[in-house]
Amino acid sequence: MEMVNGKKFGRTSSNRVMRTTRCCVLLAAALACVAAFAQAQTFTFEIAGPVAAHDFRVKSAVFVFRTIGCPEPAKSEIAATGEGLVDGNRRSMVLRAVATSKPGVYGILRQWGEGKWAVILNGSCGDAHASAIVPIGHSGFVREASRFYTHAPTAAEIEAVMKAFPEKGYK
Repeated sequence: MEMVNGKKFGRTSSNRVMRTTRCCVLLAAALACVAAFAQAQTFTFEIAGPVAAHDFRVKSAVFVFRTIGCPEPAKSEIAATGEGLVDGNRRSMVLRAVATSKPGVYGILRQWGEGKWAVILNGSCGDAHASAIVPIGHSGFVREASRFYTHAPTAAEIEAVMKAFPEKGYK
């Protein structure tokens, strides 16, 4: 006999039901944790200074970035464009992302002249998509003004970042 909350219980089928229910609840909780972890591995970009790449090919880059959440980083597809404001006129240019010796790690070298510029990154890994808008200041990329998305940035999102540039640009 077993005492539970002052009542006597024998080892009957009700105890087995309670153990089975407890196991099902624990299993459901474990599955919820696994699902949350899998969702946390969304495909995205991470940006850093050029020294983070540990690769001489990008030592003079404005910034480097890596793909996160792609099971095969070497198979991710990456495109970069520059959006600028030069003497009051908008400019766009295709940029070259320089691959490093590490799969999924790239550098963006300065390929534009004067003005206020932002680099737009677009990437895909299978069905997952990631993008970023990275404003460029006088001293390099501006981490705190950068924006990250799971879709290609809209014209309005790009325009909002361009309008947020300080009058004399970021330092």
